[in-house]
Amino acid sequence: MTLNELSRTEKLALVALTEVAVISDRTITDNEVEQVEAIVDELGEDLFHELAEEAEGRFAERSALKEFLKTITRPEARELICGTVLSETLADTLPHEQAEFMGWLATEWKVPITIDSAP
Repeated sequence: MTLNELSRTEKLALVALTEVAVISDRTITDNEVEQVEAIVDELGEDLFHELAEEAEGRFAERSALKEFLKTITRPEARELICGTVLSETLADTLPHEQAEFMGWLATEWKVPITIDSAP
């Protein structure tokens, strides 16, 4: 499954989580920029920015995002979104707040998180 195969709602979840994972710590590293650019390239710049704007308006509170994320039910979409966002957060380090949120998401979505080590 690719990011373009996600529904619009699933893409919104991906973009909202990207903002949580990458932008929330108020510093963006070069690795994180590359990860976000890869998502922008795959989704298209216009759609990405449209979804980012919608996410900012709808999910000002973390609780609103959590309720929305519960509506994402397709297991393969959950796995792709979680894996993509986890790759972003692990691009450099995983601060406690981000790790806690991703742990909540993995539990909520029943997505096992495993880290493959590259050779």
